[in-house]
Amino acid sequence: MRAVIIWFVATYRELQGSEVRAWRPAGATHLRLELRNDRVILSGRIRRLFPLSRANSHLSIQDREGNEAGILASFEGMDSESKALIEDDLDRRYFTPILQRLAEVEAQKGMWRFVGETQRGPVEFWVRNWRDSSHELSANRWHILSVEGQRYEIEDLEALDDKSQKLLEQLL
Repeated sequence: MRAVIIWFVATYRELQGSEVRAWRPAGATHLRLELRNDRVILSGRIRRLFPLSRANSHLSIQDREGNEAGILASFEGMDSESKALIEDDLDRRYFTPILQRLAEVEAQKGMWRFVGETQRGPVEFWVRNWRDSSHELSANRWHILSVEGQRYEIEDLEALDDKSQKLLEQLL
């Protein structure tokens, strides 16, 4: 058997906040992004390279077809209007409800039913297999994936009320 080794070099342009300007024309759904001394992307898209660990740094700036124009290292030096537009766009794309309180966590039909409150109101969702659908991202910070594919987060397990903590103890 012969081994084949394939080498490739990923090249990218690292962008500073001062090199990127964003605006949204009236009626447009996507941002326009100007990369100083390079180009204007008429239908720009922003993607997080590390959505859980570095949500506001290392952002991929792409055109409509998904071709990467550069990586925004951080917002440092960016004008406040551009920063607000990009953060709003990212919030819509990567929205993850934060579980603030749990009223019920019970096993039913081989799944776990969660009923609680998020920052956007009441929620009910199902988790098929807790060990495969939950991950501790850092100490006491949990990421949960429902059977519908929705992500939920517990920012600090110890900051939850006593009842919520007791309900989660049966899973941990």
